[in-house]
Amino acid sequence: MVGLGLLLLVLSGALTAAVALNNTDAANASAFGYSFSGLSTGGLFLFGALTGLVFGLGLAMMLAGAARRRTRRRGLKSQVKAVRSERESLAEENARLQAELEASRGGAEVYPAEGGRHAETKSGMFRR
Repeated sequence: MVGLGLLLLVLSGALTAAVALNNTDAANASAFGYSFSGLSTGGLFLFGALTGLVFGLGLAMMLAGAARRRTRRRGLKSQVKAVRSERESLAEENARLQAELEASRGGAEVYPAEGGRHAETKSGMFRR
């Protein structure tokens, strides 16, 4: 594919040079209120080719920017999806741990009054 593209570029360059060198008749042109006189037909053709080249360059830059934006947006979407997935899994893990904690606390007091490391006094304070 690259070889075919290179061959087409070389052939179009050769055709442009041949047209520009073989057409030396004088021509007049005007655009946007400006008049170009004394140009050869080949020079006018080169001017048109240059204008087409600038158009193609602008189009290529616009398409490259759109492709870059699309790629960046796709990456951001995948990051957001990963964060949401992680958030959901963390919420599920949190719920599981909460349930496990409630189950372990179900029959036992958090701070046993006797025999534990901390015992509650009459004033509601804990002593060692």
